[in-house]
Amino acid sequence: QLTIFTEKRSEVGVQRSENRGRFGEPFFEHLSKTTYTSHAHSRMSTDARQTELELSPEISLLLACARTCIDREAAHRIKEAARRSLDWDRLIETSLTHGLMPLLYENLNTHCADIVPPSRLKQLKDLFQKNAARSVLLTGELVDILDLFATEGIEAMPYKGPAIAISIYGRLALRQFSDLDILVRKRDVWRCQQLLISRGYQPHFDITERQLPSFLKLGYVQMLTRDRGQSVVELHWGIASRFFMFPLDTDRFWERLRSANLMGRKILAPSTEDLLLLLCVHGAKDLWERLEWICGIAELIRAHDDIDWNALTRNAKELGAERILLLGLFLASDLYGAELPGSIVRRIDEQPTIRSLAGEVRENLLQPNPAARGLRQRILFHIRTRERLTDRFRYCTRLLFTTTPIDWQTWPLPASLSFLYPLLRPLRLAKKYALDHTKSLSCF
Repeated sequence: QLTIFTEKRSEVGVQRSENRGRFGEPFFEHLSKTTYTSHAHSRMSTDARQTELELSPEISLLLACARTCIDREAAHRIKEAARRSLDWDRLIETSLTHGLMPLLYENLNTHCADIVPPSRLKQLKDLFQKNAARSVLLTGELVDILDLFATEGIEAMPYKGPAIAISIYGRLALRQFSDLDILVRKRDVWRCQQLLISRGYQPHFDITERQLPSFLKLGYVQMLTRDRGQSVVELHWGIASRFFMFPLDTDRFWERLRSANLMGRKILAPSTEDLLLLLCVHGAKDLWERLEWICGIAELIRAHDDIDWNALTRNAKELGAERILLLGLFLASDLYGAELPGSIVRRIDEQPTIRSLAGEVRENLLQPNPAARGLRQRILFHIRTRERLTDRFRYCTRLLFTTTPIDWQTWPLPASLSFLYPLLRPLRLAKKYALDHTKSLSCF
């Protein structure tokens, strides 16, 4: 197994309580119970309904295994959950869906291999090894791309994928990823795209140099594929689409980057505080549909006892993303027992909307077969994650009228008629989402 460390994992972080966050009893204390009342503690109540969620044995075991630091009590919970009657096909499928298969195998193999049916343990081992091999292959490709960019004097930061695996889990093999996300400055996007094309990649959006300024202004990512989609690179110059309203000051962000190690090569990586905020934004953008996103936040907090919480919250407030940050931190504390400082707990206590949003997330995540959320639910969720009325209004207007390359491809108008795109876009969206209302907003 390939082990890569950016820095020694905090001894203090490892020694911190694995069983109790500062909100009281975290969710995983209840894994041995059949039902979960949202919440067990009155302070944690998400709304007046006080809904009860029936936890499947598979979800219970998956949650118990979704961590890197396992103490004696956590190991006991894993063993107890593994002894229950389990639908192993469902468990493995769910672990893959939520990005937690590597942690599931790692902890089952380490703590209760004698309880797991041998054929199922072998199935998980095969999946684990295939994932690890692909992770190494993709990371090698990432290093080659970064070297290619460096020869042209282009600074680039790996975003998500291998970088997250290293920063949070300490080992490449413990995270599932299938593509490579690279963040560059706007001024370098065109050159980076041409360099990737020279390596055999094809852009998803065929943008001309004349269209580039509009593309950079309206979008935030260009996807490129190679080998019939087997290799995927997402070239980012922003964190989220323009309508999502996350105006990150990229100059200040680049100034705060630090150095990390990836397969013996120095790479750029975000500060712990910036990474926490980015993870929370990413989760909120996609409605927290994967447990691994929340697990990653909890693991990052456990691994770093030197987080500058004041700087983190100050930056989030400036960006109008404090509620997004607090929601992610609350979920990490609630589901995984991540310890939060008193100042963060108090801010969460002051905003009942956070618990209401967290209740929606939990209801969807912890169901055996969660239903796809429709367009209306997605839009309302996004609106409720914003604390500023101006951001809510601008989100709605930009969602309706900000054109994208999809609009250009649907109606390839001449430059003289480009002013019609904001008028045509609502018509295209109405037609598209009337046919399939469950599509993600990232498809806009």
